[in-house]
Amino acid sequence: MKLSRREAIRQTARTAAGLSLGWLATMPGRATDAAEDRKATPGTAGEHGSSSPTPATTLDLPDADIVSAFSQAATQNVLAAVDPGVFSGYWSVCADRQGFGQGNTYPSLDGQQMSDALLWLGQGEVVKANWDYVRSFQKPNGRLPLAILPGAKEVYGQPVEPNGGFYTHWVPGDPLRALGSTTYIQNADAIFRFTQDRSWLRANLSSVNLAGEFLASLITGEGLVKGGGYYVEMPSRLEFDGVAQCHAAEAFDRLAALNRVVGDDPSASHYASLAARITKCFRRRFWVGDHFAEYLHPERGVIDRHGLTDTNWAALATGIASRRQAVRLWPQLRNEAGFRYGGIPTAVATRPETYEDWEFSLPQAFSGSDRRHDLAAMGRVWYLEAWARARRGDGDGIVETVRKVCEVGRGNGYYWRERYHPPDGKPAGPNTYCEYPANLIRIIHRFLLGVEFGLEGVVFITPTVPAHYWEAGFGQTLAWRDRRLSFHFERGVMRGTFTGAGPQRLALRLDGKPTEVRATIGRSSLHPHRQHGLILLDLPASSEPHPFLVWRRGRA
Repeated sequence: MKLSRREAIRQTARTAAGLSLGWLATMPGRATDAAEDRKATPGTAGEHGSSSPTPATTLDLPDADIVSAFSQAATQNVLAAVDPGVFSGYWSVCADRQGFGQGNTYPSLDGQQMSDALLWLGQGEVVKANWDYVRSFQKPNGRLPLAILPGAKEVYGQPVEPNGGFYTHWVPGDPLRALGSTTYIQNADAIFRFTQDRSWLRANLSSVNLAGEFLASLITGEGLVKGGGYYVEMPSRLEFDGVAQCHAAEAFDRLAALNRVVGDDPSASHYASLAARITKCFRRRFWVGDHFAEYLHPERGVIDRHGLTDTNWAALATGIASRRQAVRLWPQLRNEAGFRYGGIPTAVATRPETYEDWEFSLPQAFSGSDRRHDLAAMGRVWYLEAWARARRGDGDGIVETVRKVCEVGRGNGYYWRERYHPPDGKPAGPNTYCEYPANLIRIIHRFLLGVEFGLEGVVFITPTVPAHYWEAGFGQTLAWRDRRLSFHFERGVMRGTFTGAGPQRLALRLDGKPTEVRATIGRSSLHPHRQHGLILLDLPASSEPHPFLVWRRGRA
């Protein structure tokens, strides 16, 4: 199998995405206030009639605190939130299965974060079942619900449809319009990458394309994506959020690639052209000399008055920034302390105190205690920061943020809150919210260890780690489909074992400059091929762990 240049570039850039709706915490009659103040007891979140499954991955890192927090994020949080007693494929957004409403589903932001984390933990069938449930709520125009609230009638005067689907935001201007379609595309991409299930893709691609067409309906002739705040509603960022431009362009690239998989080249070209149009417009309209503006307002124009914002992390993460723009931008972001509220990553803006009242388009009926609640450090922004740091090769920066998130969880019995407010990181939201633990799982796998599943079935392993990791050694054991891979890196060496019903290609990168590389697979020696700067290793099918070794000449 030839490694496509598109897939190699995608992995080298660490493409991935993802992102929750905190507004339900402000709804009257929702039992979340008690959850905010309740100290969860370790080990109880999963005790609701079913035991949590065992994660399909284990870590081998030279940092025991990260390994411990990862284990708790998986078992005590993400897996504990799965509740088949509600329906097959159901999970709550909180580990206690109570926060934000038992039985409620949030298929966009939370759905994407949780789906991706659960796929890493070997729960592919759970994720597919959840997909089927969400798909059943898709409208004929492709729009997907922000939330599915069985039994609810309205949210702040905005009707919930009889089937429980909640589609139009209660905040005037309808922010989050671009979120549902974008994350639906991201979910489809992740499911196919993990499962390589072409039958599933063919059966579902028409629905994914329909979501793409709804997203396309939000694009102006110039190439701006409407929809207000991408994953925030207070402030509402009407009408063109910079984060939405970045995620939409990246999602259309993913959708184009999925259509290529099934041989639909006309659709692939259509979606690729939309991605290019958004990218070109964003680079021109949002760039303000040395960074990107936060959003564009229909009457007030360019809004760039709140310091650096998450639009800049998104531009680097998704690759929508040009090379020249990225070079100018990165030094400003890399050590910017304003993105830490109380030291916690990652804030939406470095100067939250500068937001004005007109930026919060709240209804008269709103009586919540904090109209500025999205001015916070949140896991959705942290994911963008880690993604951007992976693109820039900043392993030290990734580990620094991971350690801080682990520290916050450890201090709270390995549970996390939804958000942490300025200036000192005051926590808010349900006490067992799964956004931070889900993103901890995703960031360690995809950005720190550099593992990604390609559309063609290749497993990419291109770590972005600090120098001392290479000296101490690191790796993991990962199980997916009918396969199990254990690997361990040291300076100039990778060794491991593979078990699987079919052959498996790895595309990997060792530390240091490219030199002559040797390999053994079982008892066979070889000179592995290279493509696009990556070392290719073809492992044979094996019913027992089959050893392999790759090393730079002079190291083994």
